[in-house]
Amino acid sequence: MPPSMFDSAVRARFQERIRSVGPDAQRRWGRMTSSQKVCHLIDQLRIALGELPTQPVSGLVRYPPFKQLVIKVLPWPKGRIQDPPEAFTTVSSEWEKDLARLQRLLEEFGRRAAQTEWAPHPMFGRMSGRLWSQLTCRHFDHHLTQFGV
Repeated sequence: MPPSMFDSAVRARFQERIRSVGPDAQRRWGRMTSSQKVCHLIDQLRIALGELPTQPVSGLVRYPPFKQLVIKVLPWPKGRIQDPPEAFTTVSSEWEKDLARLQRLLEEFGRRAAQTEWAPHPMFGRMSGRLWSQLTCRHFDHHLTQFGV
């Protein structure tokens, strides 16, 4: 079974990894800075929690089994993926405040495990909480690995 952000032990490991990245961390690929990465992850959680309105993007990945393939199976490219513009909404303010906000939102996401209705993803469309959880684990892992943790 894939890891779930609804599992407190999994979330704790991600929280530890988040804390271990500093504002001057060097990326292994891509153009995003460490501060931009934190804001990008904040935005993904805000989208999942329904706090950040999105516009749907058409494409095959909106439909199973394509959605499952991209979220669960296929390797993700290292570098710029065609992310929706909403995923780059938050502007970095102060490192410690941004980091605290990311950690707070991650815990809020985890507390909503039993929630039956989730906001749609702009690219993937309607998503269950379980699928949001798997996407969030994979997305966080991708960007934390990008910065060496």
